[in-house]
Amino acid sequence: MPSRKKTQGKARKAAKAEIAAEATRKKEVLDAHLQRLQLQDTDSCVHGYEPPVEAAAEFVKHFLHIFGQVPIEGNPHGVATAASREKYPEVWTSDGKMTVIKSLFLAVGTNCIVSGDIDLARQCASCANYFKSFIEDIFQQSRPLSLEVDKNIELFMADEHTLVRYYQKHIPCTCLDGKYKEVKSVKKLGFCSDPQCKIPDRMAERSAMLYCQRCRQANYCSRECQEDHWRAGHKETCEEMRNERKAYKSSQKS
Repeated sequence: MPSRKKTQGKARKAAKAEIAAEATRKKEVLDAHLQRLQLQDTDSCVHGYEPPVEAAAEFVKHFLHIFGQVPIEGNPHGVATAASREKYPEVWTSDGKMTVIKSLFLAVGTNCIVSGDIDLARQCASCANYFKSFIEDIFQQSRPLSLEVDKNIELFMADEHTLVRYYQKHIPCTCLDGKYKEVKSVKKLGFCSDPQCKIPDRMAERSAMLYCQRCRQANYCSRECQEDHWRAGHKETCEEMRNERKAYKSSQKS
C-alpha cells in the first residue's frame, strides 16, 4: 500500500500535468484564432480589427500566457503588465499601440465566443476592458483605472449573457447578434466587492445585488458583506472612489 506522502506527491504531479495540458490547449486555441485573423480570410469577419496582426499577436500571446498563470486574487492584470513592460516597453507608451492591442483582444475573444471557447473569451474580455481602462486613465485622463477593477474581475468570471453582451457592445459587426438571442435569458451575475464574501467566486445574481450609495462603485451580494467591507476598509476608500467618479462625470459634461 503506497504511503500517504507518495499518494500526495502523485496527486500534485497529476494536478500540475492537468494545468500544463490546459495551458497547452489554450495556447493552441489562441494561435488558431490569431492565425485566422492574420490570413484575413475574405469569408471571415475580423470584428473591427485592423492589420497588421503579427506584432500585436506576439504581445497578446505573451500577456495572456502570464495572465493565465495567476489566480484572480493574485492580480493577473498587474503581474502581466509588469512582465510585458519589460519585454514590450514601447507598447505601454503608445496610445495607438494600446488601442490596437485592445482591438485584437476583442477580435480574438469574439472568435472564441463563436467557436465555444468561453474560458479564453472571458480572459480576452477582461484584458480588453483593462486596456480600454488604461487608455482612458493614462492617455485620455478621463476615467480612472481604479473604477474598472471590479469590472475586469467580473468579466474574468462572467456568465455567457454578460460576456456576449460585452463583446456585442464593443465590436462594430453583427456577428454576435444571433448568439446574444441564445443567451439573453441567462441570469446576469455580478462580483461582490467584499474580499471575505463566502459565496462561490464572489458572484451573485446581479439584479439582487446591493451597491454603495456613496461611491456607486462597490457592489455586494448581501447586507452582511456590505457592512463587513465597510468595517474592513471601504470606509476609508469610499470617499476617494466617490471623488474619482464625480471628477469623471464632470469631465464628461465639459
